[in-house]
Amino acid sequence: MEAFALYLLKSVIWLSGFALVYILFLRNERFFLLNRLYLIAGVMTSFFFPLISVHYTVVLPLVKNIQTDNTIVSGIQNVSYNNTPDTGLLLLTLYLSGVLFVSITMIKQSKSVLKAVKKAEIITSHPVKLIRTAEYTSSFSFFSYVFVNPSITDVETKEIVNHELVHIRQWHWFDLVLVELLCILQWFNPLVWIYIRFIRQNHEYLADEVALQRTSDPAIYRAALLNQIVGAPVVSLANSFNYSLNKKRFNMMKNIISSPYRKMKVLFVLPLFAIVFYAFATPEYDYTTPSDNTMAIYQSQAIISREVRGVVVQQDGKPLQGATIVVKGTTLGVSSDAKGFFRLSNVPDEAMLAVSYVGFKFKVVKPDFASGMTITMMRDTVFYGYMQITRKDGKEAHPLIMLDGVTTDIDVNKIDPETIESIDVLKNESAIALYGEKAKDGVILITTKKKDSKITGEKLSDVQVVGYAKDQKADKDLFVIVEELPEFPGGGKEAMWKWISENLKYPAEAVKDKITGKVNVNFIVSSTGKVKDVKVTKAVHPLLDAEARKVISNMPDWKPGSQAGKPVDVQMMVPVEFKLD
Repeated sequence: MEAFALYLLKSVIWLSGFALVYILFLRNERFFLLNRLYLIAGVMTSFFFPLISVHYTVVLPLVKNIQTDNTIVSGIQNVSYNNTPDTGLLLLTLYLSGVLFVSITMIKQSKSVLKAVKKAEIITSHPVKLIRTAEYTSSFSFFSYVFVNPSITDVETKEIVNHELVHIRQWHWFDLVLVELLCILQWFNPLVWIYIRFIRQNHEYLADEVALQRTSDPAIYRAALLNQIVGAPVVSLANSFNYSLNKKRFNMMKNIISSPYRKMKVLFVLPLFAIVFYAFATPEYDYTTPSDNTMAIYQSQAIISREVRGVVVQQDGKPLQGATIVVKGTTLGVSSDAKGFFRLSNVPDEAMLAVSYVGFKFKVVKPDFASGMTITMMRDTVFYGYMQITRKDGKEAHPLIMLDGVTTDIDVNKIDPETIESIDVLKNESAIALYGEKAKDGVILITTKKKDSKITGEKLSDVQVVGYAKDQKADKDLFVIVEELPEFPGGGKEAMWKWISENLKYPAEAVKDKITGKVNVNFIVSSTGKVKDVKVTKAVHPLLDAEARKVISNMPDWKPGSQAGKPVDVQMMVPVEFKLD
């Protein structure tokens, strides 16, 4: 979209420049063929020159970061969130509506003429196909067809055909097709409509010039023009005999010799090329290391660094608002806006970008300075808890927590997710064999990435769940932001387990067949709090799988998770164990 908008802007500038040069220097000149070539060149330039990209090289010395008081200056660029309607989408809709309207109008006019061709009798005279019809008051040519009203005398018809024959032989219809296509592209540009008038007007000057040379009596030719004064142009792709019938057209018929040096006025268009190419030229930076014998001029990093911009999206192409993009190893970063767009300045050439978003896997990418980046984030799973469902007494589980091989009573929900390397769960006989009777409810083994990680927490009294942001492959140097997770209504995790206990039923057939096991259920808590996309990721038995899926699907609305203060979709996982005493 951005690339097309830039192309359209360049196309408008090229055409407008050609139009202004024509208005100021060429419109009153009698070099009609040269003017035609100039006007066609303006149309072709507007189509193809916007595709040409000019680059220039900027040589800069390669220098190190300048430090002041042993501190490198850096900063976070904040992007304000905007909930206003998508202006780009509204403009695109308006533009396409105009394109559709102009296209349909041109097609309907052409179809009307072709319909008249089929109904009328064609008087063939190569290369002109003459049609006498009362449907049109004015005379005009449409490709090789010439339309004349039956009320016109044979003498006038001869002069009209003589005139329209010039349009046909010189392929003036080709100019009209090109400029009409440009009009569809630039329908909003008032100068494109004026440009069409210039081309049509110049066509008539060309036709008049040749027709006057072939007519037996120029007075009769001028009289035929005057008799057509009340007519009007019929269609956009037609050359009307009476087009631009005014005093200026009759003055242009005068045989006045002009100095050939006046043709040099066409060169006034050359400054336009220089201005447009310079305005849209793209710099390319060439960093060089200064020699030891020369004095290096040290510049701030902001001058020699570059800019990165792009969008952060999900796998389905939807933008991610509030994703964090930082230069790895620094605090220089930015957050994406409502459209997923970000712009990050002062990025060194050899930098790497770390991208994070709650509920998605962290990503490290190399910046692309040449074009806009599209960073696609992969959804990750948040492991929300572990629960044993006991059929008979419904007792709660109190697992033993082992942190880096040491027993702890710290609330594991307070552990920084960035510090976690892995989490394992032991249960039943294997847990008791290793850790004794205190592990009868299972053991949760947590291994951190750093032995000196700072952990704050509370006593583990009636904890039933372990919550963590899963990130087993994250680089320890990444800039990580993990914000508020979704919360079950009425009390968080404890309220959720209570609700599940009250609503989940052990299938009778599973009890009869003594079927047990743990079912892992994945689901998404949407930005509105709704539970959706419920899936069983670790199945045990169809009866238990179906019951676990049903109870999760029927959950009430949650308080949604948030990132940068905005509600977001978060993928969750709840393992539910069915156990018989």
